[in-house]
Amino acid sequence: METTIYEDQAKALVAEMRQLIEAKGINNGNALEEAGLSQEIVGRIFNGEQLPSLSEFLALCQISGISFQLPTVETPNTPM
Repeated sequence: METTIYEDQAKALVAEMRQLIEAKGINNGNALEEAGLSQEIVGRIFNGEQLPSLSEFLALCQISGISFQLPTVETPNTPM
């Protein structure tokens, strides 16, 4: 099965998150369990067997210390 460029980029991001998590010494299951991830799922993600779902990806970001700033637009609280 051919992979897309997005899958390759996702795998590269996951590999970088894995390096961050290992560099921080977070290799026990407590941090994973607190984020709602099982060792089995994380193992499959880190071994490239599956891509993380959005919630799994965000949990891995949280554990590795990656944060996102989404732009917001303030709108008046009046009907149009």
